[in-house]
Amino acid sequence: GAFDYLKLNGYKSDQIGLMGISLGASTAIYSAYMEKEIKAVWSESSLAEFNMILKDEIARYGMPNIFGPAVSLFGKLLTGINPSNLSPAKKLTNNQFYYFTHGEKDKRIPFHHFKYFQNYSKNNKINSSFWKVPNAYHVDAMYKHPEEYSLKMKNFFEKHLN
Repeated sequence: GAFDYLKLNGYKSDQIGLMGISLGASTAIYSAYMEKEIKAVWSESSLAEFNMILKDEIARYGMPNIFGPAVSLFGKLLTGINPSNLSPAKKLTNNQFYYFTHGEKDKRIPFHHFKYFQNYSKNNKINSSFWKVPNAYHVDAMYKHPEEYSLKMKNFFEKHLN
């Protein structure tokens, strides 16, 4: 909707990029997948794959992993959607550009999600850049390194948008 609104108000699709933080980053990736005209996505601390975050959350609460399949089953029964198919990494495309940033000490969405994006991007020739933020927790980078963060974002969007 926001993309369409901006286009109706005079912006060209090559002038519009997306920036998402945490779950919003996953949403931005899905939105770009659905709207191929979007060329640039900045992703801050996104989960990479549903099954990974499900295991992470179950472990974070100290519960045995046997609950994972039950959660997936109930999610499918309640919504008609198999949550195991919800994988932002698998929605990356070769005709868009991505910038991933993630705090190396993130406990909310563990750092292995960032590594998953790196490996998936490399193996599938996805146009991606990565910034592992040292000594940063969940969505911490913009607060701990505001100048560097904003400069990286500015350079990314200026490079990939008109």
